[in-house]
This record gives sequence, C-alpha cells and structure tokens, in this order.
Amino acid sequence: MGDPEAVVRRVRARTPYYVLRVGAEAAGRPTADLRDPDVAAELIGEMGRRIGAAEARVAVSTLFLGYASRLWCLAIGTAELTGHGLDLDPDALGWSSSRGTLTLHCRTPRLGATPAEEVVDRQLTPLVGAWSRWIAPGALWGNAASALRAAGAVLGPAAMSPAEEALAHPLLAGRLEPGTSRRRSCCLFYRARPGAYCGDCPLPRHTPARGPA
Repeated sequence: MGDPEAVVRRVRARTPYYVLRVGAEAAGRPTADLRDPDVAAELIGEMGRRIGAAEARVAVSTLFLGYASRLWCLAIGTAELTGHGLDLDPDALGWSSSRGTLTLHCRTPRLGATPAEEVVDRQLTPLVGAWSRWIAPGALWGNAASALRAAGAVLGPAAMSPAEEALAHPLLAGRLEPGTSRRRSCCLFYRARPGAYCGDCPLPRHTPARGPA
C-alpha cells in the first residue's frame, strides 16, 4: 500500500480499544509536550483519580503503558503492511486526553524508520527520562516491552515478526521471560486495585484484571 493515511486507517480499524484521529479530523497538541513536568503531572493526576491510585508511580505506570500500546500498534501495524514504521515525530504526532486516557492525532501520516527507532528512540526514550522523577526507568521499559508484545497479539500473527524484531532493541531485550510473555518487572496496577493482576505479571499467579488504559 502506497498511501500512508490509508495504511493508518487500516491499522486503526484493527485496534478497536484505542481512539485515533487521522488526517483532517486530527488536532491535539504535540506529543513532545508530554515531557513537560506540568503537563505530565496533570495527566498523572487524572489517571490516578480514574483508577483510584494513591501513589503517583502507579498512575505514571498505567499512563505510560497505555501510551506505549498506542504507539506500538501504529508502528507495528504500519510495518506489517508496508515494511516501514510510521513517522512518530514527537513534534508532529498529536495527543488529547479524557480523564487520563490518551487519543493520538496523526494529521499527515508518513512512513518512517523501523518501529523500534520510531517508538523507542524518538518517543519513549526522552519520555522515560522525563517521567523517571516519579518511577524507576526499568518499570517503564518493562511496560514498553509488555505493550509491544500485546500490540503484536492484537494485530494478529503477521504482526508478530516486526514485533519480535523490535523486542531485540537493547532497551527492551531481556524485559520479558524467554519463550513467554511474562515480564520481569511489575506494572504496579495491583496497588491501585488489590487483587487486580495482569496476565503477564511476574508476581505469583492470580486472576488477570488489567484492561486497556
């Protein structure tokens, strides 16, 4: 497929959990603004109230996990269809929020580098640096790896190849147990809702309870 906007619309149709605005319907403020401490603090507060988290780090983790999931779905879905990731320039890709739930805005979709370069290098690395004032970076990178594996599963078998390639990025490699989707760090969601553990949780087995963020 040669039209990036058509590609992104196809990816959007396969990720019903997330709202994505494309083309003329897109607006929002640049995702680079998510690194701003005041902007981040407001979003963290919204998320904390929504999930009932008393600790900022729990809200940060949940917010980051949802954001990474959206980015990976876009990047991996585009790579599956075109062989390239989507350009995720933080100054061009937009966002808006409703009670801490993020909507991405992609006004002029363009093909970019590999999914790992677009998501990890351009988007998440500076964001982890900014948000590490609230939570350990290792927890956020565990979230990024978990979100990547989940995005591949949501998009279907053909998306698993680009997802596995992205998991080889040095900042993601080793974050999941080999041969499984079990992560090696905890997303902390259970601290907001006692007994609510995730399907890939590294803690002793229990009933999964985390849904889309």
